Amino acid sequence: MKNMTDTSSIRVRFAPSPTGYLHVGGARTALFDWLFARRYGGAFILRIEDTDVERSSEEMTTGILEALTWLGLNWDEGPYYQSKRLDLYKQAGQRLLEGGHAYYCACPAGGHTIACREQASREGGGAVRFRVPQGTVSFKDDVIGEISIESDTIEDFVLLRSDGHPTYHLSVVVDDIDMRISHVIRGTDHVSNTPKQILLYRALGAPLPAFAHVPLILGPDKTRMSKRHGATSVMAYQEQGIVPEAFRNFLALLGWSPGTDQEMFGDDELIQAFSLQGISKANAVFNPEKLSWFNAQYLAKLPDHKLIAYLKPEFINAGLWRDTLENEEADRFKLLLEALRPRSKTLHDFVRQSRPYLGTTLEYDQAAVAKVSKEPQIREHLHTLADRLQSLPDFNHQTLEAVIRALAEELAVKPGTLMGGARVALTGLSVSPGIFEVMMILGPETTIQRLRTF
Repeated sequence: MKNMTDTSSIRVRFAPSPTGYLHVGGARTALFDWLFARRYGGAFILRIEDTDVERSSEEMTTGILEALTWLGLNWDEGPYYQSKRLDLYKQAGQRLLEGGHAYYCACPAGGHTIACREQASREGGGAVRFRVPQGTVSFKDDVIGEISIESDTIEDFVLLRSDGHPTYHLSVVVDDIDMRISHVIRGTDHVSNTPKQILLYRALGAPLPAFAHVPLILGPDKTRMSKRHGATSVMAYQEQGIVPEAFRNFLALLGWSPGTDQEMFGDDELIQAFSLQGISKANAVFNPEKLSWFNAQYLAKLPDHKLIAYLKPEFINAGLWRDTLENEEADRFKLLLEALRPRSKTLHDFVRQSRPYLGTTLEYDQAAVAKVSKEPQIREHLHTLADRLQSLPDFNHQTLEAVIRALAEELAVKPGTLMGGARVALTGLSVSPGIFEVMMILGPETTIQRLRTF
């Protein structure tokens, strides 16, 4: 098989069928294609295989494009639609008929016989079948290795249905030839299709691309990923508060290894490290806890502007957004996000924990209120704290701590007692970021007002 090593001719394609949304396996294949193209300065081509008229839909196509865009897998060419390329497939079918590589078959579906082949002609009606030649079909897969199939195990397969629509085998080969695809990177469920397609390449007089079949993705129970394992649609993970950087990093390590223990990869690092040789033959296992870990790592280190861009629509949906968070309140908003980063595994965690700071009303955890209320005169002490903060010239971590410790000594109570009471008064909760961080996030006006009204 011709293995194209000239990197200037590297051309790969991702070719989803819009009969469903983009799922995890498809997204991983698209990512591998994209990484390979970027690694070698090639082209990443998007092709929509929508010849299944009954099952394909515009909604699914839009969903696939949105998912790829969210993932950050920008394509260089396309999207090409097979439904707009039907003449190409019919022309190829005619060439194969004229070359004796195909024949008309009037057999009913599933009822093909050898007699039909023997009586075949290049003219007539019905479906067009490929005439499988005698011999062995061998090829080297860049992941699996050498594969050989005896052609007598391959039935003469349909190329064009009686209504003129192409089957998968014909359309995919014609498109890959026309688009000058150098490497076909796809799931191992396509291995059985490859011998048929190689025969078509040869019959059409075209050079073979390199083939690389990547392992399947299994659920945690080691069975094939399905809806019972939770979300399988890519956009469902966006809805769960996963960020694309984390999802890309996580997906890349499903069935591929850099050959080191490194787990966290920026895009440039992934591109430089990626190779087909790093793809495993063994099936990968989807671990939701690992994805959650990756997401937490990325949320902890995303630049402020990027994190805010992801969070803004979430806050808008929750009714917590106000435009002042991007200007006059920007510093306090960034303080809030910084305080919540270590406590957040998803974007939703930020929203949930931000409510005491950004909401118009404060909801109190009654168990937390009951606990601090057991402290004698705690409300009076917090009102006194509010008075002291009112006259504070500088509202910062150091001065706030000094005031609370001095007041605690004056009132003969433990500093922790005042801090615990203040935490509930300011956030409604018994657990929060550090109390001085909370005060600085809320600012002096809100801090004093909440202490006085508790």
